[in-house]
Amino acid sequence: MAAVQFGELPFIQETQEVRSCAYSPDGYSLAVGLDNGDIKVYSTSNWEQTRTLTGHSKTIRRIAFSRNGDRLVSGSADSTVRLWNVEEGFCINIFSEHKGEVNCVAYSPGVDTIASGDDEGTVRVWDVGTGDPRLVLTGHTSYILSVAYSPNGHQIASGSGDNTIRICDIETGMCIHTLSGHGDYVWGLAYSPQGDKLASGSGDKTVRLWDVETGTCHRTLSGHDSSILTLAYSLQGDVIASASDDMTVRLWDSETGTCHQILTGHSHQVACVAFSPDGARLASASPDQTVRLWDVRSGGARQVPVGHRNGVLNVKYSPRGDQVASSGYDGTIRLWDVETGVCRRTLAGHSSRIESMAYSPRSDQIASASDDRTVKLWDVETGACCNTLIGHNDWVFAVAYSPRGDQLASGAKGEVRIWDVGTGECRHIMIGHSDRVTSIVYSPNGNQIALSSEYSDTIHLRDVDSGARLHTLEHDGGVSGTVYSPQGDLLASTSYDMSVKLWDVETGECRNILLGHGIYVMVVVYSPQGDQVASGDNDGTVRIWNAETGECCHTFTGHTETVTSIVYSPKGEQIISGSWDKTVQLWDVVSGQCLSTIQTINSTILSMAWSTTPDVNYFVVGCDDGSVHMWRVVEDEGMKSLRPRWRPVKGELVVKDASIQGVSGLSQADEQLLKQRGAVGKPLVRLHEATKKVVGLASVVSTLKKTSGKTVQDHPSSCSPSIEQPGQQEGREVDT
Repeated sequence: MAAVQFGELPFIQETQEVRSCAYSPDGYSLAVGLDNGDIKVYSTSNWEQTRTLTGHSKTIRRIAFSRNGDRLVSGSADSTVRLWNVEEGFCINIFSEHKGEVNCVAYSPGVDTIASGDDEGTVRVWDVGTGDPRLVLTGHTSYILSVAYSPNGHQIASGSGDNTIRICDIETGMCIHTLSGHGDYVWGLAYSPQGDKLASGSGDKTVRLWDVETGTCHRTLSGHDSSILTLAYSLQGDVIASASDDMTVRLWDSETGTCHQILTGHSHQVACVAFSPDGARLASASPDQTVRLWDVRSGGARQVPVGHRNGVLNVKYSPRGDQVASSGYDGTIRLWDVETGVCRRTLAGHSSRIESMAYSPRSDQIASASDDRTVKLWDVETGACCNTLIGHNDWVFAVAYSPRGDQLASGAKGEVRIWDVGTGECRHIMIGHSDRVTSIVYSPNGNQIALSSEYSDTIHLRDVDSGARLHTLEHDGGVSGTVYSPQGDLLASTSYDMSVKLWDVETGECRNILLGHGIYVMVVVYSPQGDQVASGDNDGTVRIWNAETGECCHTFTGHTETVTSIVYSPKGEQIISGSWDKTVQLWDVVSGQCLSTIQTINSTILSMAWSTTPDVNYFVVGCDDGSVHMWRVVEDEGMKSLRPRWRPVKGELVVKDASIQGVSGLSQADEQLLKQRGAVGKPLVRLHEATKKVVGLASVVSTLKKTSGKTVQDHPSSCSPSIEQPGQQEGREVDT
């Protein structure tokens, strides 16, 4: 069992709320501060408790080790600061001149002073040797919530409830800079290891990166859904960790500002984070009474859920076909490697759900439209937000690139804006629809644009260059979908009036009305050749129409609920249909036969896309539970079937009541993890004895199954819940 990796680290379960944690400089110890005023110290080799420091009478707000690790300072709601001898476990000194609760403490790099901040708005700097106060720093007009020393010990930064940060000279007490820009309390501060940058986290849900020399903010990181309570730089300076009231920890690239991991698992706010000295692990403390340990380098952190936190409204293949993008209710975009299912990047920045998303024609950029009233342009290679387009006064429901990629159209309530992609300037504002524009489609030549709303019975065809309305096309109910023919001469539209209409885009005349659906028609697509139209309705029926004659060629009745998506294969030989009934069906458009049905997704299908590469029969599915699946069409002896290419593996290691009695090769950490998951028994611990055989993964899993009667996930990936990190398979099984 020595080679087995369970993909999780054991967590520390306390009986009190945990508000603070800190690694010792050598990484051998982790200290945690509790709500009852105690401080517990754990060995990181086996996670056994080695010491309890008692003396404070109220909540421990913050703790910090000295540079050599033999001392620990703690600040408490009891208005005192205590200095501890960690090795011997006794209190060296009590600093009791604060008049309000102590919210934060920091140890100087030179180990001669400590700093503390209180509710009265003062920062006090204490002499470690004598216990006397060296400085009292004033200037803030509200609580001091965070303090941090610069790495060289020459400066001290303080964050306050007055929304500002003050950087002061440690010798003179003079204020060097007052940093303004946050819109709420400044809860967390962290200097970069080089000392040239200062990171601040605020109740305004942002992290700001400041240039210490000039006092200017050079980057703002957005993505959290609530207040950011604390920050930490990795020792290497390449990663910033932010902990939030939204119960998550985010890991940011300090150079690009890209969020490349989101760690979820706490059931309450995350009050503190601390990197191990080698940067491989991160500890997070929470009032949920746990300290969670994350393997941020190898991807062995326990993270749930898999993929997006909730519904995936959009999935798109890049025009090059090497990447899939997904977005939805959680306000993020995820970029997936087609071959491996690896989540390469998570693009975070919107503060609300993403309604629509589009790749640029060259695959180098993604545009996203959100309920936060903005459109964002993202660099696919770096994950950075290139531009935020502001101007809409309501939720933005639709976005589309022009075929040349130089323009972008976005639709909100009562208007459509045409943007210059290069400059971000708004070229036109098209007004006409009185309600929300929910669909925008460019004609293949880029000269025309079709605008429609599911709340309106009209479609407006407009000239792209002038913005002039060319035609108004009418249904007798809300328009649920529009699509241009590949040749660009026709437009197909579906409506709640139960019809599909084909329009001549040159004259605006209705060429054909396709009748046969007995209920709302929800979706319409053209075949790649333009000779067919497929439509799906609210009762689960899919119909294939001859685009020239309007004749219904086939009626597919396999679904039992609303058809949400229909996609043609690149060659037009098959279609796939997805439904609220949680199934995907593969249909032959010539014979009308259902070739295969996927019934294992267990969630409503919201979006689908087929590979843009003609010779690759892959398609991707986005679901209401936040998962993204990729399937491939396989032909064997003339029969077509669907097989998963990659798919999410949800849940955590399940070994409740399983016996590990006599199992050899378990580390102490893995033994603790298995027991936390409900395993029973005592494993063998002497790995060096020749008579004790180290068993492989397959036999151990088999043993657990036989002895427990419970389910243990069969695939090795199932022991490792999701990781939102480039280069790691994010909770996926990959079919090779």
